[in-house]
Amino acid sequence: MKQFGTKRGRAALCAALSLLLLGGCTVRETYETVRPDRGAVECRVEDTGRAAYRDNYAIVSTVGGRVLSCAFREGDAVEEGQLLYVIDSGELEDQITQARLALQSAETALAQSSAACEDLTVRSSAAGTVTAVHVHVGDFVSAGTPIAQVVDSAHLTLTVPFVPADAAALVPGSAAVITFPALADSVSGTVVRVYDTPTVFAGGREGVFVEFSLDNPGALASGGTATASVGGLTCMEAGQLSNATEQAIYAAQSGQVLTLPIQAGTAVAEGQTVMTIKNDSLTNAAVNAALARDKAEVSLSQLTDKVGDYSITAPADGLILTRTVKAGDLAAAGSPMAVLAQPEELCVQVDIDELYIDRVWNGQAAEVSFTAEDGETQVYAAAVTRIDDTGISAGGVTEYTVELTLESREGLRAGMNVSVSLLVDRREDCLRLPSRAVVNDTVQVLKNGAPVETAVRTGLSGGGFVEILEGLSQEDEVVLP
Repeated sequence: MKQFGTKRGRAALCAALSLLLLGGCTVRETYETVRPDRGAVECRVEDTGRAAYRDNYAIVSTVGGRVLSCAFREGDAVEEGQLLYVIDSGELEDQITQARLALQSAETALAQSSAACEDLTVRSSAAGTVTAVHVHVGDFVSAGTPIAQVVDSAHLTLTVPFVPADAAALVPGSAAVITFPALADSVSGTVVRVYDTPTVFAGGREGVFVEFSLDNPGALASGGTATASVGGLTCMEAGQLSNATEQAIYAAQSGQVLTLPIQAGTAVAEGQTVMTIKNDSLTNAAVNAALARDKAEVSLSQLTDKVGDYSITAPADGLILTRTVKAGDLAAAGSPMAVLAQPEELCVQVDIDELYIDRVWNGQAAEVSFTAEDGETQVYAAAVTRIDDTGISAGGVTEYTVELTLESREGLRAGMNVSVSLLVDRREDCLRLPSRAVVNDTVQVLKNGAPVETAVRTGLSGGGFVEILEGLSQEDEVVLP
């Protein structure tokens, strides 16, 4: 029984093997294939970037002090020129007060020095004729030294008394007739002054003096007598004629006589220069006083110009990103207090590897995409507007920051991470294959049911495709790995 069973088992096994071998000759392996097609191939540099504001404004105080007020918070929109901070300027105001006092003192000193220098030019205080000169050029004079004598004999004055009632009727400017006991003729005169108080004369009489002016016809002299009448009112008694001017000219400052343009007999007008004096001490003092005044003015101007530094305003329209100093804090000169950004300056910055930076240029088209929490992806058109010349090295790799300007910024905020795709090259209507079908410039072409390795010449690659320049046609079936 055992041996029989063994023979039958062997026969069955042989039959089964024969069937298997016969079937194996007809089994055919299957492959996933693709034919080259024509279409566009894009080459892109892709990386992760971040949304950021371009050229933020740092709000910095140029002065230090206690912050009295802060009129904004983070996130507030502000306008250019809007008041942001007020810093205590009490110490500056004290300095300005002191500077004003210093300027006043300097101006007073300059006025005194200038007046002293003016006195170095001696002028006649009245018109007339020089009758005597007491100094010479080169002499040294002191303040109060008589310089010359000036007499105006062409004009005379007469002072005579009138009865108080008559004097009360006279007013300055009234026409008068002047008569002279020794002459038959009379001359016209004018009332110049009516005295305020009466004078008691001999015999207990009271009279009020009235002063007249008259032109000298040529025959009169100081010391002569005359009477006056005004509209039928006659003086009480005669009076003595005097020259209109009998005046000595004195030096008001000391020094050496520098010029003396007069001599006896010279006619001078009121205010005419009759002598100049050289005094270096006074002129130098005036120069120094002018310099001190100018210095005080500059000091005050510089301090008042600083008043505006204690009121800090927004340099432009924008949003407050950060605020590090508030009311009550102590501001330090030169330290940032807040940061302001302009919404329209929101851009995207991406760090590009040194291997690809040569493929990036200004004006290059780009795409920026951001995927929200709900999975919706927003795509933004952009363009390269700046490429940093200096890279940043880390871990043996150097990266260069590239800045992109967005056509639309809706939905983006500073600090968001975004995907960046830079279009390096694009070719239309080229023969192409999926990138995974090409390995080391070779493909597997299906021929007679079996893959055959075939060399190809490739061109542009990107976006999941490789351009095929030579080695394939659209009829070829290429095995996908």
